[in-house]
Parts: sequence; C-alpha cells; structure tokens
Amino acid sequence: MSSVSSKSFLRLLEWLFCGYLYVICAGRAEAIESLPTDNSKYQAIRKVYEDVARAAGNGRTPPRLVVVPVHAVHQMMIAWCEPGTEGGIGVEGASGHLLEGYIAIEERVYDLLISLGGDRDNALAFLLGHELTHYYLRHGWVGDFGNAFASLDVGKKMQRVANYEQAVKLETEADYFGGFYGYLAGYNTLTVAPRMLEMVYAAYRMPDQVPNYPSRSDRIAIAARTEANLRKMVPVFDAGVRLLVVERYEEAARLFDYLAHTFPSPEMFNNAGVAYALEAIHLFPPGKLRFIYPFEYDAATRLHGRENRTRSIADDSEERCSRLLRKANECFEEALQREREYVPALANQAAVTNIQGEVDTALLYASRAVTLAKRQNETQALAAALVARGIALAESGDRGRALMDFAAARNHGLASGAYNHSVLMGEKELQTAAGCEVDGPRREAIGGRTPREPFVKDKDTASFILGEKEPGLPAITIKTRLRENWEESQVGMGSRLLTMLATDPGYPGTTSRGINIGSSFRDVYTKYGQPTRQFPSRQGRSVIYQNPGIVFTINRDEQVSGWMVYFAQ
Repeated sequence: MSSVSSKSFLRLLEWLFCGYLYVICAGRAEAIESLPTDNSKYQAIRKVYEDVARAAGNGRTPPRLVVVPVHAVHQMMIAWCEPGTEGGIGVEGASGHLLEGYIAIEERVYDLLISLGGDRDNALAFLLGHELTHYYLRHGWVGDFGNAFASLDVGKKMQRVANYEQAVKLETEADYFGGFYGYLAGYNTLTVAPRMLEMVYAAYRMPDQVPNYPSRSDRIAIAARTEANLRKMVPVFDAGVRLLVVERYEEAARLFDYLAHTFPSPEMFNNAGVAYALEAIHLFPPGKLRFIYPFEYDAATRLHGRENRTRSIADDSEERCSRLLRKANECFEEALQREREYVPALANQAAVTNIQGEVDTALLYASRAVTLAKRQNETQALAAALVARGIALAESGDRGRALMDFAAARNHGLASGAYNHSVLMGEKELQTAAGCEVDGPRREAIGGRTPREPFVKDKDTASFILGEKEPGLPAITIKTRLRENWEESQVGMGSRLLTMLATDPGYPGTTSRGINIGSSFRDVYTKYGQPTRQFPSRQGRSVIYQNPGIVFTINRDEQVSGWMVYFAQ
C-alpha cells in the first residue's frame, strides 16, 4: 500500500465512502467518543447540523451528532454516517445490542475548515447534508474489498455490493440532495464543495485513486457538476416559493411539479400538492369551507382575494376545483411513495381528501399521520396532523373529539388549531385581516433598486422557460441575476410579470423603516403593523405586507433572516 498502512487506508476508505462502510469497528456505535455538548466547537457544528436536518424535513428525528476529538483513535475518517440497526445496513454491536444511528465528523475537519473564513459553515453544511442524505436515503456501502482484503478479519466482515458506477451514482446523489438541503437551510453550499474537497485531500494526504471509487479528480468533478446542476435548479425553486407567498398558486405548483421530477424528494412533491390545494381553495366562495386546513395559516389567506383575478366561482370552478384537488392528491401520493412515513404529505392528503368529501378516508389518513408524528417526535407535523384529523372528526359529527384535536394543535402553537376550535365553538366567523399602514406606503428598495424598475438582461442573467403544458396554462419564464448580497429576478406568466428583489443572508442594508437581518419580529410588527397574511414553512414563516409589497422571512428564533420586495404587473 506504498506510504499508507493497511489500517490507515481502511479508515481513509471509510471517509471516502462517506458512511458506506459500517462494520470496520463492530462496537463503534456503542463506544465512539465525542466532544462534550457544551464544547464551543460542538455547539458551532450542532447549529449547522440542526439547520440542515430541519431543512431536509423528512419528518423523522435526525440521528445523534458525534464530533470526534482530535486525540481519539477514530481519525482519518473525516465524516461518516452510521445508520444503526434500524432502517439501514446496521449490525449488532459486540454486546449483541441494537446499534444507535449517528452522524459523525472529526474535530480536525472543523479546525481545517476555519481557514475558509466565512465559508466555514457553508462547507460544514455541505458535509453534514451529504451524510444526512446517506442516512435518510439508506445508502449501502459500495466498495467490494472481499478479494483485496480477504486475509484481514475486517475484510471478511465487509459487505459486497455494487461497483464504481454505483459509487459515482450515490456520491452524486448525496452531493445533490445534501447541497440542496444546505441551501434551503440558508447556507451557500453551491460554490464551496470543490474547494473543500481539495483542502481535505491535501490535508489528509489521501491517495488520488482507490479501488471501486472515483479518483480524486473525478470526485471533485462530481462536486463541481452537482454545483452546476443546483445552480440551474435553485432559481426555479426560489421562484416557486415566492409565487406561493404572493398567491400565484397554480404557477408555483407547476414549478414544483417540474422540480419534483428533476429533484424527486417527498418535500418537492408535497410543495406542489400544497400549491394545487391552495389554488383550489381560492375558488370556493367565502364561507363554503368553514375550517382552515393545515397548509393555510389563517382565514385571510382564503378571503384576501387576488389582484387581477379573472376566474370566478360561477364559471368553471367546480370542474377546475376537482382537477386541482386531484392533482394535489396525486402529488401527496408521489411524496408518500418516496417516504411512506412522511407526515406532512399524509396530513395534507387527509385535508384534501376531506375537501373532496371522502371523510372516512380522510379520518384514516389523519389518524395515521397523528400516530407517525408522535412516534417521530415531530411537534410541527403533529400539530398539522391534529388539525387534519379534527376537521375530519367535525365533518363526521364527532364534535367532542374534534375540539380535543383542535385544542391540542393550538397548544402546539398552530394558528389554524386555535381558529378551528373557535369556529366549532361558534365563537368566530371568517374575516379578513387588514394590513396596518405606518406613515403611509413607502417605496422599498434593495441594493439601491426598486422592483418597479425595468429588469435589464445581461450576460450574467440566468434564464429558464417552462413551456405550455396544457391549453390555458401559459409558459413560465424566469430570469435571475445575482448581485452582491442580493438577487434580482423576474417571472413572466403570459401577460403578467412579477419582479422580485431578495436579500442574501449577508445583506448589510435595511428596509425603508430600518429593519435589518437579525431584527426581531416585534420590531417588524411595530414598524409595519399587522401583516396582510402569513405563510408557514419548516424554517419559520413568511410575513407578507401587500402594501408596500414586502415579504419578511422570520426564522424559528423570531428574527428576520431576509426579505423580498416585489411588484406585480
């Protein structure tokens, strides 16, 4: 093995396969050493880990995080995942007990990444997202060392699977999903991976080529190719999210539908289903649906109305509603085919099924969602499932149990639980929430520009076109231009144009009323008043002020993590 010992080489390979090799140390999951949880390095890594795990959002509690100290014997492994006995290719430990799953990263890696400066956390997000992908997608180890190490006891225990082509496929998949989840969590993972891999190869003195695994140059090329693909996908995803919060639901659904077949994750199909369902709900006349569903935030989203809305409930609503609800259900089913225990899709499917009048089926779906959410210890998903079940119970005539579910959802902080409880008690009628103007409307700008200024395409502009899929649905065009710490984009939908300017996490400026990144929601409320509406997400919520056309992103710490200003023509 030239300059690398067999033992070091095996540890090296364990990193290279990023979690595929689970049996080098049979008792590792039971005895692996970690930095204490109050250690400053552990806390910094855990912050990034929790952000990325939340963005992955598959409904399960993430595995334990382990940060292996520099002095520990488990060096030369960089980062890996151990799936444990449940849900992966785990084995029993030396004591015969079931193994606990975990994600591990070396302290030495953290020290190495400090040299990246502001990109340290971006690199951590990429690494941790990569390992979480291996864990959640239940990848198996892809190295066949049965012949090469037949004389070693450890070689006899290794799992024989696959080949070089599968190694490339799974590493690409982990880079792709992990990089995207890191981006969703707010980290710039799109540029850091190739540079980080070069650093790791050099610092760990890793060989350029090992059996059944991409060479050094190929591995870095995989990361670079993944970055290029993500760069094409991210503007489309961002446009979908932004269309959702400004109530262009069907166009948002079409973008998510496209992305779901490019990036086939349960979250993407669920997003498409939510958008289709919200478009259908907007076609119902006021008061027709007395309850708020788990994918709505408050009654204002239903009654607020939409500028330039041309279709009415009287003309084609019944047929169109049915079509949209069927599409929503199909999307939720697609999400569940990829992750059978994905609670958000199951709760949403229960809600849509209830709207379709299949109350008994809705009750079955919702009850299963509640059971799974409790098992997974997912509070937010549990609250949504309780709302879905409460509606089904109320529609089936079980008022007492419905009130209990709505009260439980309310106690978990879900506004629709509180609202539905009041409706069932006869205490509240649907009403709109009026936005409160402070000192009159002002023109909001980002980077010195307002969204009312013409979008001028240049050589740095990225473009995307989603063609007409069926009659009556015009093509969607997206143009995006990246600026320093902010972004300008324009979405064309037939004769309509939506221009949006959005901040990046490092944006140094403020809004016209002095709100900056890190401001509290209390400050936003004081200076902008009652929002027109709010829209939930796994990372927090979007707070929309239709006039003057600004959307704040509020994180789980009730702080502003960014904002967008927009203008619809």
